[in-house]
Amino acid sequence: MKLICDKNEFYKLLTLAERNTSKNPTLPALSAVLLKTSKNRLIIISTNLEVGFEGTIPSKIEEEGEVTPPIKTLISVIFSIPEGEIALESKNQNLKIISKTSTTNLKCFSTEDFPLLPKIKKENYLNIPQETLTHALRNTLPASAATYTKPELASIYIFSQNKIPLTFVATDSFRLAEQKTQITSPALSLLLPQKSGQEVVRIFEETQGDIEIIFNKNQIVFQNKNLSFISRLTEGKFPEYQNIIPQSFLTQVVADKNNLINSIRAAGIFSSRLSEVLISVNSTEGILEVKSSNSDTGEYLSSTPAKISGQSLEINFNYHYFLEALQAISNQKVFLGFNGPQKAVLVRGFEESSYLHLVMPLKGV
Repeated sequence: MKLICDKNEFYKLLTLAERNTSKNPTLPALSAVLLKTSKNRLIIISTNLEVGFEGTIPSKIEEEGEVTPPIKTLISVIFSIPEGEIALESKNQNLKIISKTSTTNLKCFSTEDFPLLPKIKKENYLNIPQETLTHALRNTLPASAATYTKPELASIYIFSQNKIPLTFVATDSFRLAEQKTQITSPALSLLLPQKSGQEVVRIFEETQGDIEIIFNKNQIVFQNKNLSFISRLTEGKFPEYQNIIPQSFLTQVVADKNNLINSIRAAGIFSSRLSEVLISVNSTEGILEVKSSNSDTGEYLSSTPAKISGQSLEINFNYHYFLEALQAISNQKVFLGFNGPQKAVLVRGFEESSYLHLVMPLKGV
């Protein structure tokens, strides 16, 4: 292999590829990337057997070939090189990297030890704008479980059926986020692992145009012209969640989103180890109060005018959960629907139906 490529483009793809490698004593090649050439393009491939990444950049190819260098060493070398073109030459399981100021020889693994990425037949697929996909994942990922005790809760549920458009849902049993899109697609129901969802956002968030999604029972591929990401799907069934979304409320509040975010963030400074803040709804005076206190640091109280109907109440929440719900809303006015101090609050944009977030209260605080 012998080629010339741009240092910055190469480095950017390497940083994306590195996240999908792993240290495996029985398969040391998983800590490497496969570099190969095809039709004036350099292809970078990585995998940890659970997921796989493939990216391409334009290159001046003088000799075709492939090589498997260790990713961490390669990234460190490329990072230290000044901007501009670099030359890559492979021979006898060695990679020579030539820049204007340096020459590096890097020992590589055998390409025969590098596992092939699986291919999925294009039978079930759909196209979705990049902005729609990454927006839906960003809005639901925070509500997925951080541990894999229940894998279905450490996943994003993506489904479409009957007249329901493509919808993304996640819950860790303490909160639930649902993002509906305007994408119509064939009926589907799949569970995308949380970490894979995070990688999809990182890989595609700066791209333009549509992302093609190809899937079968066990695997899913997200791809565009230059980038591809493949992941195993989570086995299991997502909880039947539709019936827990309240349709009516004892207390309804419409408030300014930014004021509420600032109040809750400030209250969080004085919360205890449970991260709780108290939200007090005064329907008589039309005031929404946010309170917190800590015996070591002090206390906080804010009062915000709000449009309130229904019963007054006080309710404790984990302020991190409440902030994440509010920050996902694009509308400057937010709607809060309460059904007493022991039940979840529904958070969404005012007069907005595409996104909602349920947050359970902290009980016994």
